[in-house]
Amino acid sequence: MTFASLEFATLLFFSFSLYYFLPQRSRMYLLLTVSYIFYCYWDPIYGLLIFASTVLDYGMALVISISTSKRYQQLSLLISVIGNLGILSYFKYTDFALESLKTLLGPMGQHLPHPLNLILPVGISFYTFQTMSYTIDVYRGVKKAEKDFILVALYVSFFPQLVAGPIERAKDLMPQLRIKQHFSFTDLETGIRLICWGLLKKIVVGDRLTCAAYGAYLDPQAQNTGTLAFAAVAMFVVVYLDFSAYSEIARGTASLFGIRLSRNFNFPHTATNIAEYWRRWHITLSRWVLDYLFKPLGGFRIRNPLQYSRVILLTMGLVGLWHGAQWTFVLWGLLNGVCLFSYHIFSLHILRKHRKAVFLTSNPWLFFSWVFSMLIRILLSILFFSPNLHYAIIFYDRLCIHPTIAGFNENYVLIGFAVIAFFWVFHFLHERIARNGGITTWPPIIRGGFYACLSYVILFAAMETAEPFIYFQF
Repeated sequence: MTFASLEFATLLFFSFSLYYFLPQRSRMYLLLTVSYIFYCYWDPIYGLLIFASTVLDYGMALVISISTSKRYQQLSLLISVIGNLGILSYFKYTDFALESLKTLLGPMGQHLPHPLNLILPVGISFYTFQTMSYTIDVYRGVKKAEKDFILVALYVSFFPQLVAGPIERAKDLMPQLRIKQHFSFTDLETGIRLICWGLLKKIVVGDRLTCAAYGAYLDPQAQNTGTLAFAAVAMFVVVYLDFSAYSEIARGTASLFGIRLSRNFNFPHTATNIAEYWRRWHITLSRWVLDYLFKPLGGFRIRNPLQYSRVILLTMGLVGLWHGAQWTFVLWGLLNGVCLFSYHIFSLHILRKHRKAVFLTSNPWLFFSWVFSMLIRILLSILFFSPNLHYAIIFYDRLCIHPTIAGFNENYVLIGFAVIAFFWVFHFLHERIARNGGITTWPPIIRGGFYACLSYVILFAAMETAEPFIYFQF
């Protein structure tokens, strides 16, 4: 069941129709039931996994809160972390580890167990991080342990953001789930607008670009350089359209119930450097990694460049591994770490010394910086979408080292790049509109006309079959 399906629309209509007529406790039971129906639609066994994770962290958080022994508190936290990461690692990384060992050991690898071909439960990476953050925050004293199991279970499984985020903190989401939300036309309008906007991004624009571009990744040897260049740029845009669409539909769906979820994207394609990009991209994951991984490892306190490079490479390597059990993702994460470290050194030793220089704030410099960082991110995204390292090497070779124009379809590539150029122009304009208050400042009649046009485009220009959301596989 995806957001772009009739089943989800039916479930959402049913739950929304009942929600505001129920007392608060019944609302919580309704949302919890709908959340488990939504998640178990893929496979009932998934419900057992998320329930086990919920019970584990509910229990360990209570033990931490009532225990007066630091040792027992640390042990409870360790059990929570090992339990959650153990479940995640078994389903996500067992086959990856076995295949890697077989490749590494060569003939000796024949005696190792064969891959188990495990199916990755949808959204397990997201709700694992979310439930772990609850126990860690209780241990740190940021959040008090909840005795209400239903509230904790609803926090872990809240269906709008269950499968692909945003990754919410307990201190932000639990209070909203506990109190009785009152119906608001503002929340209703916000919800409908975000849902429509997300559907437009996903099933009208993003899925079309995917159909036009992703095939080049599956057979880069047969493609010419122009087609590969278009595929690289197009899929770089697609991952934003696809993931931000999910996040906006999630926020819109939650808004219908009076719940405000965290914003996950802040116009990342307007970033002029790699550090700013990661502050604007998948914001809730970036903050999670910053608070629960980067800072505990030393983070910003490290003054030695060599030690700092180790921490940032380890952090980004794990971020890459979190995205997928493939060496392409690990390498993608490590190279992002190299870029972040390089920018840190450049900023520390060059930009800081010349921070009063006029050229650093001039439009030509900002444009050059934007183009350079965009080019780096596009090249790195090839690793993100390549099925394996072999295909990625072929892609880079035919794109950068041995270019070819044989079979070049000029009209196809030019139309594709025109669509992408329009996206970037619109992206920048959209940011400017958002800075000035966004659509909510428009007169009601203009807003109504905008929503009508948006609905018309979705109904008559959508793809017949929606592609799965990219981040479902993580």
